[in-house]
Amino acid sequence: MIIRTDASKCIHILQGYSFFNNGMDDFWYYSDTVFKTGRSYALVSEYQQGCMYLSYLLGGQIEIKDGLEIYLDDNRVTQETLKDISWNLEPSYESYKNLIVRKSIEKALKSGHVEESFEQLAESFCLTPERYDCKLRQLSGERWSASAAVGYASGKKVFYAPYNASNFYSSNARLEHMISYLTSHDCMVLLPVGSDMYLKDHVDQCIYIEQQTAWWKSKQ
Repeated sequence: MIIRTDASKCIHILQGYSFFNNGMDDFWYYSDTVFKTGRSYALVSEYQQGCMYLSYLLGGQIEIKDGLEIYLDDNRVTQETLKDISWNLEPSYESYKNLIVRKSIEKALKSGHVEESFEQLAESFCLTPERYDCKLRQLSGERWSASAAVGYASGKKVFYAPYNASNFYSSNARLEHMISYLTSHDCMVLLPVGSDMYLKDHVDQCIYIEQQTAWWKSKQ
């Protein structure tokens, strides 16, 4: 599965803007990008310079506007289409923040999207038995891994995240296992970050968000 943004029809403003439910906001200069399932990406920029916007755009959380077009393989898609196949690794501001780890994974498995058992997923995502009955928002170091397990069991293909400084990824082996498992099962992982310092050795590709000085362009 390939997701591609096409900015060729963006006529007026070059810059997208969004304010997120976690109190952050971000700008992204529309551009052509290509992402594939089965791969992990660090989206690298300074805060408010595009990496979180692009992550949430591909996650179906931002309105597609100003002439920007997004394609899934060769088919143009809507924001709702992207939202249906995507999952936010950070549950704190999502409707699923109060899901119970074991119950939510077992319920998702009943849909038949994947073949693994709860025990297999718990091992693969490095979940600890003592936290099986916790809500996703109550977890600390394994919050993203537990959230990813629920999303994966639900059949999601694009896993995106909010912006974090690079030291967020400095010493979290559980996240490495999560990234590896998702990509090995043909999922896409998008991680907006302020620097490639820690992620460059753990993702398939670093995408460096380019900034532009011109706010407007004319088309003949």
